[in-house]
Amino acid sequence: MKEEILGLALEAGFCEARILSGTERFEPPTDTLRKINSPTLLVTALPYGNDSVEMPSSQTSLSRAVIAPFARKNYYREAVKRLQMLSQIFRRRFGGTKADYRVFCNSPAPEKRIASACGLGMIGRNSLIITRSAGSLVVIAAMTLPYPLKGDLALVESPCGNCAACVTACPTGAVRGDGSIDILRCIQWYASGNEETVPPYLADKWGQTLYGCTFCQDACPHNQRPITGAETKLGILPQSVDPCELLAMTDEEIQAFFKGSAMGLSWLKPQHIRRSAALVLLHSTRDTQL
Repeated sequence: MKEEILGLALEAGFCEARILSGTERFEPPTDTLRKINSPTLLVTALPYGNDSVEMPSSQTSLSRAVIAPFARKNYYREAVKRLQMLSQIFRRRFGGTKADYRVFCNSPAPEKRIASACGLGMIGRNSLIITRSAGSLVVIAAMTLPYPLKGDLALVESPCGNCAACVTACPTGAVRGDGSIDILRCIQWYASGNEETVPPYLADKWGQTLYGCTFCQDACPHNQRPITGAETKLGILPQSVDPCELLAMTDEEIQAFFKGSAMGLSWLKPQHIRRSAALVLLHSTRDTQL
């Protein structure tokens, strides 16, 4: 059964799939893990890759606000869709009710810890899961299974060795190098709508980020080889947008523009998107004057 489940997950387009047996070994156990309360998890990675035919962000006009590759399509929703499809197959073959197969992705669950615990990948110096087949250019998603299966072994080798390219590449010093991030120095933390204001030392390094800071991933050797992204037509966004146009939009217009995308989530408000657009505009104006 286990081999069949993993094989079907790979056929569904996930680049990695592993089985985690129970979550009781997670210390401290989070409320989310207690609610999962499942004997087995199917843990998967969906690649978003680096094979975009669009112009690389480094060549984009300074006056444009850039959306990172992982957010240009709704890979989170695509991963959920594929797991839901698999759940229907599993119910027919192995039994169980619809409620037995709960899917979570981009959730409060400690998804990186779960992925690391079953050997899907290992947490790198930049705090991201690094997989063997697609580096860190993946979206993690998991599904509960109502039957006990033997879990997969976690990887033991370090994915980074002595490499610290991500630490050097981070313009704000947010990447500590020990697998953790100083969130108050992380551009993506603020671009995701956190904190009331962006401190001056971070605003000065903001660059072209509208959503998704990728300096540490761009520098990672595991992401340098060609990695094909999964096919999806969900939540397609342009590589970049005019920050002036965003600043001129009403709340309703911004919500309509990003509806159904990875930037259309309830916690990312129009004012947060405007704040990032204003910082891009400020940064591009300053650089043009230099």
